[in-house]
Amino acid sequence: MLSVLYPMIEEKEQRMIETYFARTSTLDRLRSGPLGPDLDALASALCQQGYARDSIRRYLRGCDQFARWLCQHGHAVTEVTPTLVHRYISGLPRSPAGKLPPAAEGLGHLLTLWRQQHRLPDQHEAVPQTAADHWLLRYAQYLEQVCGIAVSTRQHYLRMARRFLAACFGTGHVDWHAVQAYHIADFVRHEATAKHGGGRTLPSTTVRSVLRFLVFSGELAPGLEAAALTPRQWTHATLPPRLTGADVERALALYAGETPVALRNRAILMLLARLGLRAHEVAALCLEDINWHAAHVVIRAGKSRHERVLPLAHDVGTAVAAYLCRGRVVTTSRVIFLHCRAPFRPFADPAAISRIAARALAHVGVTGYTRLGAHVFRHTAASTMINRGASFKEVADVLGHQSLQTTGIYAKLDLPALAAIALPWIGAVQ
Repeated sequence: MLSVLYPMIEEKEQRMIETYFARTSTLDRLRSGPLGPDLDALASALCQQGYARDSIRRYLRGCDQFARWLCQHGHAVTEVTPTLVHRYISGLPRSPAGKLPPAAEGLGHLLTLWRQQHRLPDQHEAVPQTAADHWLLRYAQYLEQVCGIAVSTRQHYLRMARRFLAACFGTGHVDWHAVQAYHIADFVRHEATAKHGGGRTLPSTTVRSVLRFLVFSGELAPGLEAAALTPRQWTHATLPPRLTGADVERALALYAGETPVALRNRAILMLLARLGLRAHEVAALCLEDINWHAAHVVIRAGKSRHERVLPLAHDVGTAVAAYLCRGRVVTTSRVIFLHCRAPFRPFADPAAISRIAARALAHVGVTGYTRLGAHVFRHTAASTMINRGASFKEVADVLGHQSLQTTGIYAKLDLPALAAIALPWIGAVQ
């Protein structure tokens, strides 16, 4: 039986493009072209990723055009490099800014196929060219292997460290013994003035990390890090932004429809608004993290370095279940929230969750905040719990705070309680 079945499967895969093109002349032209042997495998890969029929037809035609261009210019597949691809795309008719020309939209899938077949030249990592590049590579390894810092934080540190190197040495030789305390203080002061909020501490934090690495590697004596003073920030000087209950409900109502995007975005906003999850926690949720029988959701270890289990409220569970049943495509991915267009992949980074939240708030007319995004829903959930009588410990457990001091910022949002303990003003006018 298997000996009969396997040839049938192979024949079906070999004749894949017949599913998308009916004209004999079109099939003959594609089959006889330089991409002919790869067309069925490419069509099969696009189909498995969920692309629509018209998109697959367009991508196959575009890839065939690229293969013919390679032949016309005397290039083999083994010579295809990013530079060569860029040269080809530059010669195509222009498209709106930020978009690939239609004929180049499917090239990424063709290159992926060739890469999987080991037909493209190996892509070697960029070799450090300057002394600063060599030093930054060592610093990056220190952050990862010694400090165990998360990827996103390492990226912030490395960007600031590169700016620090440029400010101290320009493009010249890296000589840390020539760095004086006033160089450090001037750099931290200058960088901090261009930032706001908690971001003002990044320059001083990064510079101290750099100087500790230099002490660790024996290039400097300890003590110089004291020059990287942290800008003064008054604890609890401002109120954390929060939404009104009406704002939250209007944002949720925006996605009351039955389209995949509406079902997905409503479930995301429910998790943000009701459970106060961080953007990266929503983006990382997997199918096995939800226990439907016990009605709880497990938030895996992240920023707080420990897991926590939260109750799955009925309205939150209903929204997530609706997305899983009616909005999410059938896929092998275990991540819950995916793009609603092919290829149906998880979000590349948590910023996508914040963009969904920001767009919803902007669409319903919420203004007056410096930054709109996922975190304003988190502040709102915390302040709502405080105003309803929850203790700081209970709020900290839900939000995943390691210190009650972090949760303490929400005490300022319980205005009725603050009014009850406010002292009279010591002036004549009250």
